[in-house]
Amino acid sequence: MSERTERSEGRGGMPSGHGMSERTERSDGREGMPSRHGMSLEELRAGLARLAGTVVADADPYTSVLRHARRRRRSRWGAGVGAFLAALLAAAVAGPAIGVGDLRTWFRDPEGGTGYAITNDWARRLLDSPTRGSLAGDRSLVGELTRVFDADRDEAGMSAALPTVRILFADDSTGVRVVVVAYRSDRAAGLVAKTAPIGSRPLELVRAGGLVNLPVAPFTVLDDSLDGVRWHLGLAPAGCAVSTAPTATVAHEARDRQPVGETGRIRRGWQPALTPGYVLLNEEHPRGWWRVECDGTIREQGPVALRDGELSSKLPLPDGTATEAPDSDEVRRTGQAAIRDHLLLAAAAGLPTSPAPVRRWSGRLPGDGRPASISGSASGVGPVVLHVGASHDTLLATASAANARPDDTGTRGASRAGWALAATAVGGSNDLTAVRVPAWSDGQAVLTDRLLVVSQAADAVRVKLIGPDGASTVAPVANGFAILTSPPGAGPFTLLVLDRDNVVIALRGVSDGSAGPQLFEEPLISDWG
Repeated sequence: MSERTERSEGRGGMPSGHGMSERTERSDGREGMPSRHGMSLEELRAGLARLAGTVVADADPYTSVLRHARRRRRSRWGAGVGAFLAALLAAAVAGPAIGVGDLRTWFRDPEGGTGYAITNDWARRLLDSPTRGSLAGDRSLVGELTRVFDADRDEAGMSAALPTVRILFADDSTGVRVVVVAYRSDRAAGLVAKTAPIGSRPLELVRAGGLVNLPVAPFTVLDDSLDGVRWHLGLAPAGCAVSTAPTATVAHEARDRQPVGETGRIRRGWQPALTPGYVLLNEEHPRGWWRVECDGTIREQGPVALRDGELSSKLPLPDGTATEAPDSDEVRRTGQAAIRDHLLLAAAAGLPTSPAPVRRWSGRLPGDGRPASISGSASGVGPVVLHVGASHDTLLATASAANARPDDTGTRGASRAGWALAATAVGGSNDLTAVRVPAWSDGQAVLTDRLLVVSQAADAVRVKLIGPDGASTVAPVANGFAILTSPPGAGPFTLLVLDRDNVVIALRGVSDGSAGPQLFEEPLISDWG
């Protein structure tokens, strides 16, 4: 379990992280740690008085605990991948917390800074990598950082059970000084990331606020902020190449003369990072994707900011965008949520968010009658989002149940009770939009074998799916939509929209050749096996 330590900017206060975070304060007026011994009764009373004066009971402690548990797990997407959506998609960790004197030991990381088992050779390769960052060449500084973070483990929050200390990253190019430190043994390791003002000495860095006892992923993703400066780091093993694609475009048939099935798909141009094996961004809301290639194989690929697929109504929208006013009707609320989802996900993908998407279809799904809505461009070409359920708190489905990334469903499933679900696709015309219906499976959002096909053609009567073996399935169009059955990954197939005389109104080729994770039909990759 990881821990976050925060900088002291006030006096007193109980940790708001429900025992999982620590924020240290030096109440003796001197720079350095509070005394570990000989705390007087008066000091203890004063500390307790400050605590009692600032503690406010949470209206719903259980919900807050679950929300805090979600945010602690923001260091990667699924098992290895947290900013436009780093801020937007639960990329921020637990909120500020303050301790008083020796009382701070009450709120220690329950794991005691003992790290996590090293189960992957790529993670070992990252741990064995040389120091990266703009300060990596300062051997004197790196050596002093190593000595200080080893000697002052109490401040760092890490156990002596991890005897080896290595500085993986040291940098001040973003306007703050950032260090990432690995503590390891032969079998386990944990990371510490600290942020302080530029020019901070090693002793000041070890005492600064930051992230404590984080697991080591082959591609480790971290972010934090100080004094209005936010940084985002993607750190790969030495020898791997990192590329970025901050923006993307949508293929349009009229000017690109795309073959059937290509219109509406996302195009992305990759740019090699100028730094060896890592990317460091200091944007408040980073957009686009990054990719990691090792030994000629793509090992990681996905949005810079999107980590766990959680979308929330409490998160801000891109500047200059707006949704419809709140509405009491459940279906209309679902439509508003679909537009919000679309804006958030498009920004994460590096796609334009203006003009804003529109509600292309709303209704209730057959069977359970859940409200559902599809948002997309007014032309029908490009990314589309299906939102199922009236809640604005949403979990994104990117893969089938067999291919969904692992999740700690016991905790997160309980905390997501009542959440809506979302799925993505791309559309090729105004007369044909198809997206898989998401569902819950063991607390996770997954894509099902139900394909929702929507057509705005007034004379649409039926839709037809032709599989790769020539077999076909037909479903009637009612209220502008139809439901077909096709397992994820069963493609490629062709979809047709037909009128009453079986004349083709619209057709689209759908690759659907993989049931693996996808976002707007771009593959999400995390392959470090």
